[in-house]
Amino acid sequence: MVKQKRHQSKFISYALGGPNQYSGNSMAKAHEGMNLQPEHFDAIAKHLHGALDEALTRVAALRDDILYK
Repeated sequence: MVKQKRHQSKFISYALGGPNQYSGNSMAKAHEGMNLQPEHFDAIAKHLHGALDEALTRVAALRDDILYK
């Protein structure tokens, strides 16, 4: 899982325009032969949505520390 998390972090950063460069296979090549179904994709999307919500909640908690200083 450590390797997977590191790989996903780099991919997400790249996909969102961040500085990390994704150098893995294309999405099609990386998932070839896995026979992934819509429910698999939806489960990952749900986890990603939850993680992003948590991150945004943490950022929002810093609002008063950032504004009008």
